[in-house]
Amino acid sequence: MTGLTVAAARRSLVAVFMMLTLLAGCSAVQHKEIAGQPVAMPIAPPTGPARRVVQQLTATWTDRQESLVCVLELDSRHIAMAGLTNEGLSLFNLSYDGHTLTSDKSPLLPDAVAPEFMIADLQLVYWPVAELEKILPAGWRLETGPDHRLLYQQNDRKVEVRYLSPDAAWPRAVELTNHQYHYRLNIKTLSYDALPE
Repeated sequence: MTGLTVAAARRSLVAVFMMLTLLAGCSAVQHKEIAGQPVAMPIAPPTGPARRVVQQLTATWTDRQESLVCVLELDSRHIAMAGLTNEGLSLFNLSYDGHTLTSDKSPLLPDAVAPEFMIADLQLVYWPVAELEKILPAGWRLETGPDHRLLYQQNDRKVEVRYLSPDAAWPRAVELTNHQYHYRLNIKTLSYDALPE
């Protein structure tokens, strides 16, 4: 690689690492406190039909914006997720069979980065409401409508999901706003392919 290409790749990696660190620390549904005790919402079970989805995830804070590419493969038996820089460099891989979660990540990623935090946001957006309600911690509730989902702790709205292009199978453009940690996640589906069962 030329010096310019290496420098550009390093800048891109640093930007994505910053975004992942903040998303890991500011997950919409992973770390909550009730009566001083953290409450972790587990990952929802896998759900069909079998499909492969490629998405552009863009996170925005008051002072910056970062993005990465996410490849998600799922069926009724497993979830597999890979995070990539926009240039295609691998950042992490995650696999979940409903019982055991395994993940690996680039050694350059900080220890605080947990890919399962990112999938929690995606599940809040895409998973069937009935499946999410089964795993909500005590005191949390999910309100839904044709173009939105709202996650509350008691009466405090924590997360708001807006479907910008509603689609019964898989909305292509979505905006998730985390009011607690003050970030917005724009999700743009680049491709959606059915897979053989």
